[in-house]
Amino acid sequence: MKFSVETIDRKDYAAVRGIIADSYQNDGPNTDGDEVDMVDRLRGSESYHDQFEVVAKDHDHRVVGHALMVPAEVRSATGKFPIVSIVEIGVLHGYRNDGIGQEMVIELETRARLAGYHAVSAIDHSDFFFKNNYVPADNFNILPTVAVDFNDNLIKPLFDGALYQKGGKIYYPEEFFGIRSTNY
Repeated sequence: MKFSVETIDRKDYAAVRGIIADSYQNDGPNTDGDEVDMVDRLRGSESYHDQFEVVAKDHDHRVVGHALMVPAEVRSATGKFPIVSIVEIGVLHGYRNDGIGQEMVIELETRARLAGYHAVSAIDHSDFFFKNNYVPADNFNILPTVAVDFNDNLIKPLFDGALYQKGGKIYYPEEFFGIRSTNY
């Protein structure tokens, strides 16, 4: 199947809402029911970068996939450093298993690397990110600040040594948790 991965455009927002709703239908362990609103909140945050939100389009230019990555921070008693986190990814049911999700992740990782980030994190209960070379973040002494199983708190260094002696806890933007910024 032919598809393209590109930076989101405002005209794609409605289609993305449908993809998010479709992606979490009957997917109990991977949803808290706030995904659509969370994406809207994150778009309104100071830390939002549209180049960190991508859509996949089929040969008819129909939006069939979506992924969003946001800046986060790993903090410890000895310092802090920025990372990015993929907080939303979805592909319409009829388009799954065609490599669309994987290509969106590769595109976001490339954009993160070009922006100077050292690692990409994700929280996931499935094996999707494991198949894309993510590992439990506690391997690097990086712990979650959200209530998730340690094996669901994942990270991928973007180059050798990227996380050497960089342990701490991952802190996400307030909008991730349901708090909308008033600075936009």
